[in-house]
Amino acid sequence: MKTEMRPPAVVAMLRRIARACSPPVFLAAALGATLIGCRTTLPTSPNRDPGAARASSIRGTSELEATGSDRSRAEVFEGACDIAAAIGAFRGALGTLNPNLPGSFGSGRREINWDAVPAQFTNVDNFPADFFNQPAPGRARGVVFSTPGSGFRTSDNNLADLNPTYADEFDFFSPVRTFIAVGSNITTVQFFVPGSGTPATSTGFGVVFSDIEHPGSGRLRLFDAAGRDLGTYLAPACPGGFSFLGVKFPEPIVARVEILSGQAALGPESFDISSATRGPARDLAIMDDFLYGEPIASPVQTGADATVNFR
Repeated sequence: MKTEMRPPAVVAMLRRIARACSPPVFLAAALGATLIGCRTTLPTSPNRDPGAARASSIRGTSELEATGSDRSRAEVFEGACDIAAAIGAFRGALGTLNPNLPGSFGSGRREINWDAVPAQFTNVDNFPADFFNQPAPGRARGVVFSTPGSGFRTSDNNLADLNPTYADEFDFFSPVRTFIAVGSNITTVQFFVPGSGTPATSTGFGVVFSDIEHPGSGRLRLFDAAGRDLGTYLAPACPGGFSFLGVKFPEPIVARVEILSGQAALGPESFDISSATRGPARDLAIMDDFLYGEPIASPVQTGADATVNFR
């Protein structure tokens, strides 16, 4: 019986391809398999399909709970590995991409892909939390960030300068910059009328993650202007690839979004479960594109003092 031997380089390539799809489907046996698909899920509503929506009822003690009707109206868009269709559907649901100018257009969407960040705020831990809410064209996008950590960082090398093992773990979705919170895996996004200090609300929010190994290592938790919990939604897994999660409501009721990006903060001593050679290993992740509904002035003061513990 003749056995075909594959060169080591081919074996390594097949392993990498297999790792980039979740769940992988194969024809034939062993490393001679052929990958035939990655998963994309278009909008679902939690009251019709709770499993597909991936919603859970993790609640903090300082928030009011939104009504069940609010949660049931959420459309959830998700994609694993091949995320183009999910992102396209989410963009279509949010509406036309608006120019990044001060003031609110009242409808449509805005996006952040980090690639407009200048060199002085790249590969350092001093990215300004209000960079994308400054009253200037290009920066007036209506979001301000906060974190329990020490700051924020954009990277043009997928954080390889922070930890060399990350070079083989993460990738950018839109070239070439990516984003993390420093010293924490939690980032909060607060909406404002672009270029102003006026609190605002949005129809929804979506994010691209890189290298989520397990469902739930990436999450979105949304709140309305009164601080009421609109639900927690879990991103699908795609080891070595991209995951997308977006949540949209029929009206602009989202005032704040809390993002869980991986199981731990990134750093020189923080290692991913797929490459750890020393120290504790966690499912680490980084973020790329943010997509969200146009921020519109909110008649209710936002519940900014509410706190959440994802752990």
